[in-house]
Amino acid sequence: MGTAKSNAPHQPRRRVAIPALLAVVLFAAGAALLVWWSSSSPLGTLEHEETSEFSRIRIRRDGDIRALTFVRDNGQEAVQSRLRLTAPHRLVSAYARSMFASYLYQPQPRRVLIVGLGGGAMVRFLTHHDPQVQIDAVEIDPVVVRLADQYFGVRTSGNVVVHTADAFRFIETTSNRYDLILMDAFLRPSDATDTVGVPTRLKTLEFLGRLRQTLAPGGVVAFNINQHDSMADDVTAVATAFGHAVVYRCPPAANKVVIATEGGLPAEDVVPARVAALDARFGGALSFSELLANRE
Repeated sequence: MGTAKSNAPHQPRRRVAIPALLAVVLFAAGAALLVWWSSSSPLGTLEHEETSEFSRIRIRRDGDIRALTFVRDNGQEAVQSRLRLTAPHRLVSAYARSMFASYLYQPQPRRVLIVGLGGGAMVRFLTHHDPQVQIDAVEIDPVVVRLADQYFGVRTSGNVVVHTADAFRFIETTSNRYDLILMDAFLRPSDATDTVGVPTRLKTLEFLGRLRQTLAPGGVVAFNINQHDSMADDVTAVATAFGHAVVYRCPPAANKVVIATEGGLPAEDVVPARVAALDARFGGALSFSELLANRE
């Protein structure tokens, strides 16, 4: 859902919701994003197409990049995952890189939950760069689970468990406590989702409160929020449920990554102090200094 990185200057951090006016501006810019999503865009050669109970799914390949997309009712294709076949452990999408700004707030997660599997790019990144973590990945669509295995090499194995389950029910019933939760659940837009496909049940204060209870002490949640007309409301809901929220841009895409913690946000000087150690630890796979520069 994003592409290149940015060297944008650091902006002061905001711990509350995006002003409503900004949502209007972003909505007006939505036409540009839809061009990238359009089925006429150069997304690559079609390798597979299948309709599940939840979505119409296509697998496309463009050179070294394989993508999993959802086809909307108007024919537009929304890219859910992109993987570089010769380097599957490197994140292609800007939003996926931004999700790991969460490490600035919890640099040593031991147990990670990923809600929304797609092609499993974040699973591949973690198993390569942070192989000691235990990963639970929850995906409601069994067809997506099968295609992630077949085309992207992501399956239950070693420290990874892929759960074919409704995320709402999983969060409601799990006894596990997670140091890091990555919320990236999308379906084909319908009456049960918002306009970009996020299930509305996963946006309620009730669910967000339960999500907070699922965190271990010091735990962090990162939400991938696509550009849409109620983006500011989504940020407000996270800030309300957790008592705070910090927002990261994902240039050049219009996504936002919203990060909230189980406790309060760390002191102002703590997060920048972690950058150099994380840059060295991940060996250039991510630039945490660039991620931090995109904080609002």
